[in-house]
Amino acid sequence: MDRPKVTITEDGRSGSVHYEEAGHRISGWWEFAGGDAIALVNMGSAQEWRNGQAWAVERRAEVLRFIADEVVRQKATGRRADIDEEGGWITIRR
Repeated sequence: MDRPKVTITEDGRSGSVHYEEAGHRISGWWEFAGGDAIALVNMGSAQEWRNGQAWAVERRAEVLRFIADEVVRQKATGRRADIDEEGGWITIRR
């Protein structure tokens, strides 16, 4: 099995986040935030995954954590990520 991969693109103050695994893809978006939040990432709600990403529903928490950790590793070293699993929100904080 191929190792999962996260690709982050930038377009000004926002962009996209793509998670790829074994021929499957989940796409989301990100934008810069304010206060103690550096960026917000949205990978789709639990309901959206049930409708369009059924292959990953059982592992939703694991996949969201992987995405969060990769965003921090690639773009925000030394920061932390909070996850709202139901809503699919990942908040990157100072």
